[in-house]
Amino acid sequence: MWKYTFLIFVGLMALEVSFFKPIIEIFCEGLAIISHFMIQLFDDNIIFDAPNILRHKTNGFAIAVSNECSGLSAIVLLSMAILIFPASRQAKLYGIVVGFVLIEIINILRLISLVYAGVFLPNYFDMIHTQAWTIALYFITLLLFAGWLMVEKKYHAY
Repeated sequence: MWKYTFLIFVGLMALEVSFFKPIIEIFCEGLAIISHFMIQLFDDNIIFDAPNILRHKTNGFAIAVSNECSGLSAIVLLSMAILIFPASRQAKLYGIVVGFVLIEIINILRLISLVYAGVFLPNYFDMIHTQAWTIALYFITLLLFAGWLMVEKKYHAY
């Protein structure tokens, strides 16, 4: 348990180190660009303002995709849980890569939903952003770890 706590601490602190800030900012800009591209498939009322802002044309509501919105803290939690579990390196790498991709797909859907929550449900935006989606993202992370454990158990007896 102490290993997991220590790894989580180190992983989450790494997200705050100034050395990684430019990388995280580029990552967040990429999330905003992908989210904008996805929105453009069905709605051209959302514009992308560089470096990482999604804005509604008519009512002006905007979100900025920042470190806190990147989903990276959920990825750290999942990755560290996978790393401390006794499994092969290949299984750990698979779990971390698949988990990263799935969390970021969900995070992009989250960003898109937040733009529309701000436009159509402005009175509930803060609750949706800080409570509902935060809880959902960490619950999904827990489910991904449980899924990885089930796959590991199926293919490897410990």
